[in-house]
Amino acid sequence: MSAEALSKLSIGDSMVTTRAAAARARTAPPQRSQMSPSASPVSSPTPSLIESDDGHVYNVSTFDHDLRRRAKMGLLGDNEISMKFCKEIEDEPKRYLFHLEDDITVAMHGGRAPKCSCGANEAGKACKHIFWMLGQLTSAAPKTQPIELQEDGSSVRNIHPADIIDRSSLADVANHLEWTYQDDQMPDEDEMLDEIANMLSVFEPTEALPSEFKSEETPELTEQARKYRKFGTLLSQYAMRNPAYFLELQTIIPPAYQSQVFFTKINNRIDRVFKALGEYISVGPDNTTSEALDVRTCAARLENLVEAISNYYDEQYDEEEQEDEPSTDVAVLTAAALIRILDEVSRRDYDAYDEISWGPMPPTESRDNNLFVCLMRPTADGEGLFVLQTLLTLPQEILLRHYVELLDIEERLGGTPNTPPAYMDTLRTFLHENRKRAASESGGSAAKRPTT
Repeated sequence: MSAEALSKLSIGDSMVTTRAAAARARTAPPQRSQMSPSASPVSSPTPSLIESDDGHVYNVSTFDHDLRRRAKMGLLGDNEISMKFCKEIEDEPKRYLFHLEDDITVAMHGGRAPKCSCGANEAGKACKHIFWMLGQLTSAAPKTQPIELQEDGSSVRNIHPADIIDRSSLADVANHLEWTYQDDQMPDEDEMLDEIANMLSVFEPTEALPSEFKSEETPELTEQARKYRKFGTLLSQYAMRNPAYFLELQTIIPPAYQSQVFFTKINNRIDRVFKALGEYISVGPDNTTSEALDVRTCAARLENLVEAISNYYDEQYDEEEQEDEPSTDVAVLTAAALIRILDEVSRRDYDAYDEISWGPMPPTESRDNNLFVCLMRPTADGEGLFVLQTLLTLPQEILLRHYVELLDIEERLGGTPNTPPAYMDTLRTFLHENRKRAASESGGSAAKRPTT
């Protein structure tokens, strides 16, 4: 990085070359000339060597008094200057922009002196913000030699500061200095609000999904959920006014973590749905203190979950670049959740109320008492096949990880007359094609079940 770049540079023999020597130079008693007792002492000028808090020594011997004062303000640690975020502009030449607190921006690109929006770096003299930037960029440099600075900030030991960054990348520099780095173009207002809502939904106290958290038609909320939404609105307003805060939120709550939490909530809901169905079958709707769902309501909940999973997966596409596919992590989690639902449903091809001992006469129609029949109802041209419609759009290599599970499901579906032909044909076609692909890739031996 910058340390490597700077370590290869040499300085003049007449300069102080060690920290100890620099310290001696600063602490040595001044050479006094003969003066009359009545002469007034002259105040000491700003030193020609400035040592920063991290131990780097900067040679400012060519600077006038005012410029030395500016350099000292920028290079010492009590300047209250801090980075909000940085980014690069891919123009010719490439520009680096550093957005500091107090709405200050320092711009750097090769061949020219850095510019600062504070306006104090006119007449070929750098301001304290530019000197602060130079101090940051040289923080990894060796401390064995003083670092010579140019008056306008255009070079550090005869290297332009932008060239120091070019030795690695701005992203690497930002990572080393723990700055917030803006990688992409900032989204527009609506996109930013949507993304902030997605991030905040991760911590929603009632485990609301992102779409539910953003919906204005959400059913009655708990007091904690109402308070959290008000907090989210306040936080969103602040992030909209402060791009650095928005970028920091993206760093703290990255897409991968959002996906992990989303599917944790989905799997918790799957657990609750099947538990509630079991509760209803065991004791009925009136004799339980926990949630109880009849077959039709359970089926509707599962359809809603499959739709939520499908919509979330589709949202991972870049709206402007439809060829981009969702990340592998999202596809893996999507496949696991969908196959889990299909597996559980395929095990429930029976009259759920056959042995109940509570309540009046239960429903006798299969579409009302058989969860499998309720969800596997025939559809025209195979459209809207439960789970399969989304599942088979996932990358083949991810589905092949669940090949044995899908074979088990196929066996169950093939053993009941309640499986619609279109559903069975779609699943078998997929499995047959992948069986042939696996055979060709393994030199002719088809994929088999593992022996137990």
